[in-house]
Amino acid sequence: MDQRVKTGLALTQKHLSLCDENRRKAHADSRNTFVEKAIEFYSGYLNAEQNPKFFDDIFATKVQQRVEQIGKTFGTGQYKIAVELSIFSHLLASQMKVSDDTMRSCAIFVQMK
Repeated sequence: MDQRVKTGLALTQKHLSLCDENRRKAHADSRNTFVEKAIEFYSGYLNAEQNPKFFDDIFATKVQQRVEQIGKTFGTGQYKIAVELSIFSHLLASQMKVSDDTMRSCAIFVQMK
């Protein structure tokens, strides 16, 4: 990371509040980091005509985050359904008085397929 240079930057209370409110969303650990990211983002926005790749990178990053979030949600849902199905099958087996050996052989048979 580049060496920071101390400057006198005057901000209104409103802008300081905006900085504090959005710092976590921007994954910035300090106000300085937030301001640096904001400057880089806005500079990229202003220079987007010369560099159309800027928006491509932002779009790709956001799409990747959404896809990962959807995958995690589906994975969690599938796990919960598998647990419920297992509980249901054990309840059904106990009501039908299926022996443990038969249950094990069924489980082994299913795993082979």
